[in-house]
Amino acid sequence: MKLENLSNMYGENGTITKKDVEALAIKTLDSNIFDLTDNLGKKNIQKSLEILNELLYLKEPIQKILITLYNHFKKLYIVKLSEKYNRDLAEAMNLKPNQAFLLSKYRTQAKYFTEKEIRNILDDMIKLDTNYKNGLIDVNVGVEAILCNYCS
Repeated sequence: MKLENLSNMYGENGTITKKDVEALAIKTLDSNIFDLTDNLGKKNIQKSLEILNELLYLKEPIQKILITLYNHFKKLYIVKLSEKYNRDLAEAMNLKPNQAFLLSKYRTQAKYFTEKEIRNILDDMIKLDTNYKNGLIDVNVGVEAILCNYCS
């Protein structure tokens, strides 16, 4: 779709807002995980669960969501450890130069949690994966429980 057509269809007086673009754009799993983590950090469990349910509605496999969440929190843990031991964050995260913009996002989200909380979330996700594979828990219930546990 051309920008001009978008402006005519959605933009009031030829102006396109961020909301107009977001209404048409399909968010990636990673951007949804950032949003979910932001809401989790702000203790907004309702919005966190809405994002999780939206991902499930869009047919994202729950196992993929769990892995992506785990990898995201692992990066937040790297932020905490880099700050604690005064290490270069970009190097610790193996970011490419064009990914430098992610540093501020990860730093901001890491501030929502203590190092211990992040470590506990990672441990809970590992336990969930093991228990799910052994048939002891439904993975959807487990992910929701982890999210609810850290929003309370």
